Amino acid sequence: MSTHTQSYTVRLIFTLAITAILLFSSNSSWAVGPSSSSDEYLEEAQDAIDAGSFDEAIGILQEVLDEDPDNADAYNLLAYSQRNIAKLDVAMENYRRALEIDPDHKGALEYQGELFLQMGDRDAAEANLVRLDDLCPRGCDEYEELQVAIEKFKDGKLGWKAPRSRRADSE
Repeated sequence: MSTHTQSYTVRLIFTLAITAILLFSSNSSWAVGPSSSSDEYLEEAQDAIDAGSFDEAIGILQEVLDEDPDNADAYNLLAYSQRNIAKLDVAMENYRRALEIDPDHKGALEYQGELFLQMGDRDAAEANLVRLDDLCPRGCDEYEELQVAIEKFKDGKLGWKAPRSRRADSE
């Protein structure tokens, strides 16, 4: 083999080895990482929520958070479930945690706004609506849902009941 061919072969092997090392080290969570299993559990929790089984959803979401403590989606769904079984204070803490992790989490902003209304704090709900308006310049479901809830609150018609799942509406 010529020196040039040997040099090329060594560089190729070196490049492949480095690529393999980077691939496997950066994707060490690939097989067992929180995101792949978390997604399945979040879907399972959403199914429980859609069925009105909020206690079941809370149990599932606690497991997700044990494995993935910085999962804003899990905190949002946990708070939503807690809110629907009248655990308002702990729900508020979990919405705050979701928004600490992801300040632009539209679902948490909407649902926290609805909780503010349940607790009689229209100003805080409207602040969340302004934030959603900034995040959704062309509109979004979260903005529209919170806006409707605020209008009902203004009209004195706010009586909380769990809304139908948006996911069920889109299927």
